[in-house]
Amino acid sequence: MSDEEEDYMSSKFLEQAASFENQTKQETYSERRKRQLREQREKGLIKPRHVLEKEEREKGLKTAVDTSNKGMQMLMKMGFKQGTALGKKGTEGIVEPIKVDMRNSREGLGMSKKREREEEEEFEKKKLHMDPDEFRAAMAQRAKENQYQRYVVAAVSICQKFDEEAGVGSNILWVLGPEKEDTEDGNNEGKEEEKEDEEEQKEDKPEYPPEQVEELKSLPLEEKIERLTSYLREKYFYCFWCKAKYADKEDLDENCPGLSEDDH
Repeated sequence: MSDEEEDYMSSKFLEQAASFENQTKQETYSERRKRQLREQREKGLIKPRHVLEKEEREKGLKTAVDTSNKGMQMLMKMGFKQGTALGKKGTEGIVEPIKVDMRNSREGLGMSKKREREEEEEFEKKKLHMDPDEFRAAMAQRAKENQYQRYVVAAVSICQKFDEEAGVGSNILWVLGPEKEDTEDGNNEGKEEEKEDEEEQKEDKPEYPPEQVEELKSLPLEEKIERLTSYLREKYFYCFWCKAKYADKEDLDENCPGLSEDDH
């Protein structure tokens, strides 16, 4: 056999045939849905608004001041060079600006650390008089409650996003989300704008009976998650555990593994 002739017994032709078959094969509906669900899972959860705000704030704080800044232009006119420290010698002062530590509380400095220290001391005292099995069970229960609380916050965020996109002005399930804490200090203008926005939202949104809100907030975490996930499934065909939105109820029932986290 000459070098110019192709070897028909090699695996080259089988690989080409398999590649051609994959290209010409049509994707079924189930395969297409599985692929779409897989892509949606890779995207992950929708980030809450406060997380996006925090990321943008940190991104802005990490950005160095460039020559277009008026303050930097004034410093450079006085002899300052980028990358050097402040001061006459340019070696004694600080090179980077003082980092901002955001606080979302009106408590005095050190109060949060004091509370954490007291809780840790109390927990250590209980641990000394606790059976090892009871201690492991308590730690597991604490981790479970923290996980459920994160589920509730994420589900409320998704619920609010879908409701706003659908034009729903208010939903009592939104009260299950984290309450906004007052900032310690900051821009008065920003505070006034926030107050105006809150007043406008209060005017637009109906007030729910306090006893109904209190009853909803007092539910166990498992029931809160169940109510939120059921609402998302029935209203928007969205499975919180799949992290995917389905076309309709039939599509949801056919491709979603089940109602609970264990089913997934």
